[in-house]
Amino acid sequence: MCSATNCWLSLKWASSDRRTLYNTVQFGSRCDSDSTMIRYVSLALLVLIGYAYGYVRTTTTTTPFPRGNLKGRMDQFNVRMEEIMAQMMMQQLYAEERIRSDGQSGIKQIRQYHDGSRPYYSETHTYSGASAVHDHSNYDRTVGMGEVDMVMNGVDFKTRHNDYKLRMPSTKSSAYQATEDIPFPGVPPEVTSKKTVPQQVAEMKEWFRAWKDQNHSTRDYRKYFKPVLCYMEGAWTMDTTNFSEPFSSDRHAIDATSWRDLQEKVIFTSYTGSKSVKENFAFLPTTMIEVEHGTPKFAQWNYRILCHPLKRDIPLKYLHLQDDLSARFAHGLTMDEFFRNGSARFSLYDEDGGKTFSIMDELMSQIPGKNNYHANLKEDVFGELLYDASKTDDTPLNTAYYHRWYKVGKSGSKQQVLHRGFSDQNIWVAQTNQPRVAPMSVEHCTVDHVTKNKTCKSWTRRYTYAVPLEVIYMTPVLSWNPYNLEFWPKGSQAPDKGRVGGHTPQTAYNGTRYSAFYHTPPALFDIKNTVGVLDKHRKVQQVVASGTRVVLPNIPGVGRLRMRYPIVPVHGEGSGVWKELDALKDMVMDMEKYKGLFENPPTLSGSNKISQPVKMTLHLRTGVATKDPPGPHVHDIFLSHDVQDTLKSGRHTTMFTGEALGHTHQVVLDYNDTYSIVQCDGRPHCWDGHPASLHQV
Repeated sequence: MCSATNCWLSLKWASSDRRTLYNTVQFGSRCDSDSTMIRYVSLALLVLIGYAYGYVRTTTTTTPFPRGNLKGRMDQFNVRMEEIMAQMMMQQLYAEERIRSDGQSGIKQIRQYHDGSRPYYSETHTYSGASAVHDHSNYDRTVGMGEVDMVMNGVDFKTRHNDYKLRMPSTKSSAYQATEDIPFPGVPPEVTSKKTVPQQVAEMKEWFRAWKDQNHSTRDYRKYFKPVLCYMEGAWTMDTTNFSEPFSSDRHAIDATSWRDLQEKVIFTSYTGSKSVKENFAFLPTTMIEVEHGTPKFAQWNYRILCHPLKRDIPLKYLHLQDDLSARFAHGLTMDEFFRNGSARFSLYDEDGGKTFSIMDELMSQIPGKNNYHANLKEDVFGELLYDASKTDDTPLNTAYYHRWYKVGKSGSKQQVLHRGFSDQNIWVAQTNQPRVAPMSVEHCTVDHVTKNKTCKSWTRRYTYAVPLEVIYMTPVLSWNPYNLEFWPKGSQAPDKGRVGGHTPQTAYNGTRYSAFYHTPPALFDIKNTVGVLDKHRKVQQVVASGTRVVLPNIPGVGRLRMRYPIVPVHGEGSGVWKELDALKDMVMDMEKYKGLFENPPTLSGSNKISQPVKMTLHLRTGVATKDPPGPHVHDIFLSHDVQDTLKSGRHTTMFTGEALGHTHQVVLDYNDTYSIVQCDGRPHCWDGHPASLHQV
């Protein structure tokens, strides 16, 4: 593991005799990181091994000691080796405990692409997308999400570019890592019964209007607008030899042939500050979990992202916008504008948001761990059976599902409601008996105060961890196919480079597929850029992408609707400093409401000062790309006020665009009454056909 900690190790030779080394291995608190400590401990182990080898040679080729003396020294050597390995385990524990006390389970950072004259012009856990979310709506199941630095129960790790899929744990199998596709919602018969496509479009708009207004009296949208809760799951696994891809993605996979290969690539990129161009590296630590008879046992951290179809509707009023002020300030967004921006983050709570067992507990308790949906496990470590905190009776807790609250105590007597972890609001754990998850054992002994007899009992358990990522509303558009276009499964259709979604029979897509998921009539949205797809009668139909989006394009008469609600917790929110700043932010942002909390209440009226307009970040967008691949798309560009001043002074500025369809552009910008691109990726024009002109969003 490579986590911040404080330690030091020194090797002192008390004399020239190597035998004195045993008593001079010291641990303390001088190194800057436990990775440094591990290097020194490794050196100590090598020196000790060298000593043992040299000692055996010396004692067997020069002046032999009695055999019993040699055995005693080798036993002493083994003891010292175990002591050093035990200390390494304690340093690993110290590193994790330090991380646990610094914050909570959640996201720490996304990859940096921006810079500026103020710290908030660069990424935190959000910027153009909270937890790096973005669109891949031309894919049938792909949910866009970039690289993130996460903490889960004290384990700090970095992911690859995720772009996960709408998949869930298996409902049929309890096999390790077994998953299946989440069924898409159906299409209301009120839509499909219409005879013409324009009539279907008009009716579909009314269903979106009903969902937006949360009015199910005339159109019960709850049957067709289905929320899924997507989450990240992490576990210490036993297979440290064979590399295992964490989860399937249509666009990304870890670029490594073994765990060692991955570690070497991460070490190199961390040392040089470089990256995997395709963002396919991940820092997934290895730890020593046990020393058995002098032999260390290691575990490998791994993670995956899945989604769970919720058993109930989640009213939109339960999703509360969080004011991540650094992102909002950098982009110059009002709260209303921020709501429909990709950088927005939310929290999920109902009218009783302050209660112990919240709606988040209810929803997370529907999600199984590694044993999948039909598992039922109990927990009785230390002789205390755990009970379900959501129930008023003594119902044993099914620990095979994710939970953070539980009750403990004797049945029928007073019980305690306890929270997993010491101070981690978002530590969700689930028990499993999958042998590939690393076990942890404990022994507990009690002494009868009368007989003085000692009784010992041991337990071995395996647990995994999870944090919620986002709520996604699946809509009827995922299943709606009014032109009855053919959908070709993977591998059933040979690639045809000439068919790029053009508007002629020769260049249109021949049906659709997982990576060309175009079924939706453009009239549903205010979209002018379409692709051509041949229907079963070989006629070209103009359609747009039907996959998952963060915010839908404008629906005429209805508006722009957000479909993805990131609810990922932030690691720093668990620190005392963050909590203090959040309290101060609430006071400052609403002084009238909280004026009674000020030591010196501010004067809020009667001021003669004239407020000056605030210079805000300018949001620009490229024109639509004309080449396929990669297909129609646009990129966002954000200009801080100082960059705007630079351009308006007549100087050029180099910027990076936001990501779209898996890529960004490095552009040189010019200003002459309007903003434009004068160079793109070192060329006069962008390789995928973006026009030079930019427009303000």
